[in-house]
Amino acid sequence: MKTKFLRRLVVACVAALACAATVAVAGASAASEVAYDNTNTVPAKVNGLTNEDTYSQPYFGGFNATGGFGGQIETAATDNRVLKSVTTQLDVFACEHGEYQYENCTTLKPTKKFSQEWVLNIFEVGPGNEPGALVASATLNAKLHYRPSTNVTCPATIEGKGFGANCDVGGLLQTITFKKFTQAKPLPLDDIVTVTNKCEACSGKVVNVGIQVSYKEYNLTKAAEEPSNPDAGFVAEPAEDGGIPAVGSDPLPSSVYEFNKFVASGWTGEQPVFKIETK
Repeated sequence: MKTKFLRRLVVACVAALACAATVAVAGASAASEVAYDNTNTVPAKVNGLTNEDTYSQPYFGGFNATGGFGGQIETAATDNRVLKSVTTQLDVFACEHGEYQYENCTTLKPTKKFSQEWVLNIFEVGPGNEPGALVASATLNAKLHYRPSTNVTCPATIEGKGFGANCDVGGLLQTITFKKFTQAKPLPLDDIVTVTNKCEACSGKVVNVGIQVSYKEYNLTKAAEEPSNPDAGFVAEPAEDGGIPAVGSDPLPSSVYEFNKFVASGWTGEQPVFKIETK
C-alpha cells in the first residue's frame, strides 16, 4: 500500500510541476513587449527647468480632419504580434479662455481637461511606400489639459508670449495611449503608423502631433539678425539620441505621411513620436 501511495504522490507531483510550467510559459508569452519606441527624444529638463513643450506638425488646412500624419517604422521582432498599446505625443494649443498666440490665453483651472477624439491607423507598406492594407485601427476619446496661461513677463514673439518659467512658445506637451484595437492581421515588421483627430481644429481647440525635435524657444538676438524672416527667432533643440529609436528603427528617417500620403524628404530628425507594445 505504501509503495502505491508513493507512486501516486510522485505522479501527482510531476503533473503539478508540468501544469505550473505550462502556466509559467503561458504567462511569459502573454507578457507585453516593446516593438518600437522613439519617445526617448523629448528631454525631461531644458535649461534646468521642466520641459513642458515639444515641436509638432503644424496645423495646416485641416490635415487632422481629412487625413493622418505619421511615419514609416521597422519594429523589433517580438514573440507575439498582437497590439497591446500605442502611445504618441501631442502638442495642445487650446486655452481654457482666449487664444495661445495672444496675451489673453488664460487657463484658470490647470487640472481642467477637455475631450477630443483621436484615431490611430497602422498600415502595411505598399508600393511606392504608400499605405497598403489596413493592419489595425483604434479610436480614443482623449482627455487633454489646456495650455497654461500666458506668462506676460516673457518676450513677445510672432506666436505671442510663451508660458511657464521657460517661456515655452506654442503648445503643452501631452501623451495619449491607444489600448482598444480592431486588428485585421498580425503586426508586420515594417509598418506605416498615422494619427489624426476627427474634427477641423475641434471648435478652435488646436492640437498637433508631436515630433522628435523636442523644444522650441524664441531668441531675440537671432530674430533681430533677420528682421524679414518671421521664423528667425525660433530655435529648435535637436532630438535626443540623434532621433534614433530606443527600440526598432526608422527605415526612411527623412520621410513622413501627410494626409496619409508619402512625403519623401525634408523630415530628418523630425519623425512623429510613437511607442508600440505587443502582447
